[in-house]
Amino acid sequence: MQRARSIEFIRESLTKRNRRRSFKNLFQLPLSARSSAYGTATTTAAVGSIPADIVREIVDLLSPADVLSFSLTSSHLRALLMPAMYDTVTLKSSRNCRVTLNMLRKRRDICRHIKKLAVRPNYYLAWPKPDERLHEDWVVDIIEEISKDLTTMHTFDWDGLELPRDSIWTTLRTNCPQLKSVFSNVGTLSLNPNSSLFSFSDLASFSLIVRHGLGGNELFPALEPMPDRFWEMIINRCPDLQELAICSFSSSARVFDFERITEGNWPRLHTLTLGSFGYQSDFTLGPPQLLGPATERSLGKFLNRHTELKYIRFLWNFKRWMSPDTISMHLSPSSLPALDTFIGVYQQLAELPNPQALETLDLTCEPVYESRLDTVCPILKNLINLTSLDIWTHVFDPSRDHTRFFNSILAACPKLTDFHFMCTTSFTLKPLKQLITQLHLLPHLKRFSLTKGHKYIDENMLSTALRVLKYNPSLKQISIRWARERCPNHLKQEGSYDVISDDDGQPKALMVVERGIPIVGSPFLRRYRHKLERAGNGRFRRNVSTIDILPPPVQDPQKC
Repeated sequence: MQRARSIEFIRESLTKRNRRRSFKNLFQLPLSARSSAYGTATTTAAVGSIPADIVREIVDLLSPADVLSFSLTSSHLRALLMPAMYDTVTLKSSRNCRVTLNMLRKRRDICRHIKKLAVRPNYYLAWPKPDERLHEDWVVDIIEEISKDLTTMHTFDWDGLELPRDSIWTTLRTNCPQLKSVFSNVGTLSLNPNSSLFSFSDLASFSLIVRHGLGGNELFPALEPMPDRFWEMIINRCPDLQELAICSFSSSARVFDFERITEGNWPRLHTLTLGSFGYQSDFTLGPPQLLGPATERSLGKFLNRHTELKYIRFLWNFKRWMSPDTISMHLSPSSLPALDTFIGVYQQLAELPNPQALETLDLTCEPVYESRLDTVCPILKNLINLTSLDIWTHVFDPSRDHTRFFNSILAACPKLTDFHFMCTTSFTLKPLKQLITQLHLLPHLKRFSLTKGHKYIDENMLSTALRVLKYNPSLKQISIRWARERCPNHLKQEGSYDVISDDDGQPKALMVVERGIPIVGSPFLRRYRHKLERAGNGRFRRNVSTIDILPPPVQDPQKC
């Protein structure tokens, strides 16, 4: 479950919030970040009696769907907003690839607005419905055909079942002079040591990821050497590298040997994703050169040199065993002064020289067990400016009282505005109440997410969201996920509940999006507005008559 969730977020958005615009929010930038993309010259005239600059300010406050609706009100507005609407094009399915790429080959004028292009044919994380099949060479053919018109594209992300046909890299390198960020995943096919993928120079961002879903049952898979030309490219020809990802989300099938990372020296590097780390066959931690003593080739020495790092993600997989109690990082007292986002295991935080700088923490590589509470909580307390926490725990006996466990974690980080709690074992009503009644320890909390192991006797997602809101009426958003190991993507259902407040700041409605797999029948997707009414006991009433079905969002006829 955790690996599926991680790959989905790393590709759509490989970090949190706007700090990490290239990876975690790579293809979902807010419109406010695209203000320079608006039309100029002939498209800057006033719209009616409203100056174009004022229109831009208004649009910066709208969601992408509302911007699209706004653009369809007049041809002049559409011309003004066209560059912003096509600044980032993310094709999240085979159908999106087929329809949109066919449109772009006919509308070459739109291609010049595209700065970021992501394609996901045969998307292996499609859920709740599996993606339709599409020949990936056809996708390559169309991209190569329109490449000469992608004159402003600086970011390309390939997310298919396998690496694309190698000719695409030569074509993009030749026809897209602005291209500085290249992301690709790999499947089961071996890396071609002579691939044109390793012929780029002066890249700002590079990512090579073993995709999720390759299966495998190897406890200690042999580390796969990466081609010498890859290392020659990023170490010698990309001195201004700012973002780098080399990792595997199928670590029981395929893991790269990335030990040579320590040979690199990139003064501007601010984002780093590496993995998988974990036990070797002798139960020492590996890769051994990186996690061994503090030599010049150790990971600690590498991190000490790269003082601009703001985001670090280390993927760990301990298989069927618990992680060791300590993991030495060998960091110097001046190491990582700018680090504000960390994803990994809590042991690595114990030596962090500047814990006050950390704002975002993700501890979903392995469960945090109650037996380790006395070690984890002091580490959390040192992160005095932590505002976002993702944590994975196991509740082995739902009938017990786990209040102390929840209380200790929440009391250790009182400044949280975002909190994601994941428990993939059975998480029944009793521990749920024990958790949500402790959320008052987070007075600044605005967004709460719950991922829990699901049983068919559990209440529905809306009822859970209403229960959370009852005890925490100041929340702005609630997210619920039901996890089941045997479901596609390890998810059964998920729901998002945006809280609408009245003039007094009290919740009056929920804007709901739910999707998933029912007990019987086809996968569903529903959007509706749920009006809130309080019962005599203070709990929000779930009344079918208060539910308003919402129409599907407006879609751009040129994109669909």
